[in-house]
Amino acid sequence: MQSIPALFGLKNLEPQKARALSIVYAASISLMMGVNFIQPALPALSQPFHVSDAQLSWVMTVFTAPAIVLSPIFGFIADLYGRRLLLAVGLISFGLFGTAMAFSPSFGWLLAFRTLQGVAFSAVIPLSIVLIGDLLEGDEEISGQGLKVFLDRIGYFVFPPLGGVLATIAWFWPFVFYLLTVPVGLAAFFWMPETQAKRKEPAASYLGDILRLARHPRLMIAFTAGFLRFFLDYGFLTYFPLFLVRTHGISTATAGLLYVFFAVGAMATSSQAGRIAAGRDKANILFFAFLVSGAAVLAVPFIGNIWLVGGALFFYGVANGVISPMQKSLLTQNAPAPLRGGIVSVDRLIQQVSKTTSTSIVGLMLVTAELPTIFWMLGVLSFISVGLMACLLPRGQKVVATTAGSSHI
Repeated sequence: MQSIPALFGLKNLEPQKARALSIVYAASISLMMGVNFIQPALPALSQPFHVSDAQLSWVMTVFTAPAIVLSPIFGFIADLYGRRLLLAVGLISFGLFGTAMAFSPSFGWLLAFRTLQGVAFSAVIPLSIVLIGDLLEGDEEISGQGLKVFLDRIGYFVFPPLGGVLATIAWFWPFVFYLLTVPVGLAAFFWMPETQAKRKEPAASYLGDILRLARHPRLMIAFTAGFLRFFLDYGFLTYFPLFLVRTHGISTATAGLLYVFFAVGAMATSSQAGRIAAGRDKANILFFAFLVSGAAVLAVPFIGNIWLVGGALFFYGVANGVISPMQKSLLTQNAPAPLRGGIVSVDRLIQQVSKTTSTSIVGLMLVTAELPTIFWMLGVLSFISVGLMACLLPRGQKVVATTAGSSHI
């Protein structure tokens, strides 16, 4: 029986590199606990802290908000001063501040600890992508990004139910489990190799390099794909259950169950990302995957059978499982190693803006439009965006990272 790394074409890695990747994947899974683990537990906070449902939204807001400002800064630090220490300190802080919330005497203290945890999250979140790009090359790097997506999707199966079960025992138990992140941080400190030496050039020169590189057509495609992916995900998946409950008369539990179709589809394609990309242009693969995403979103309002709607969600997941690793690889393989952290952090900033604007814009549109109309518009947006991204790519131009981690731009 094949191991998971072998399934992704990563069975012949050097022991040191395999150990480093294990730490990176453990860090990525740990960060999944930041949102998915706590969302089902939020209702359990109302009674002990005497807060309303509206106030509970601050638990998520103060966690994600720091990344809008701090992710680029931490990305620059990772490029200028190295990755290992930032990864280790970020993970340890994430675990300690998360656990501290279990001992909060008031809701204000809980939000303060949650904000500090969000700062630690901002430091680590770009590094999981950057380090895979540092440690792997070519098709192996795409497979490595695919494995990250695969493991993250497993988190969708595990963390929400576990967080909900723990919260039924006592409100503080989900927060106690953040302590498990601390050993991952210690492992990064003692065993993670430094993949980026400290730079000697001035910070102003570095920022100039980032700004020039960020305008490159293939990176512009990667940035646009990242924005579009999360705009579709947050616009579609946030209102998908509401659409089903209102139009098909199903329960919220059944609507939630359909998300399994999405996770299975994403896991199926992300596990084969390296093979899908072999010998093909990743930009063209992205374009095709967004066409599939748009078709799946467009199909949902026209499907009467609830389980066939699950089929549409499966194909949306299939496309997502391609888009996520391809977009990450397009970033890392077209940015030289000394600038990789900054480029990925710029992408993270764009994604945070996308997440914030998507739900807001769709919410405003619902004032004058029906949900099916919203899905049609999101599907058409996906098609139009493919055309716009294709226009960014000059014919015959290719950017391929060298084995030393640089790019020919």
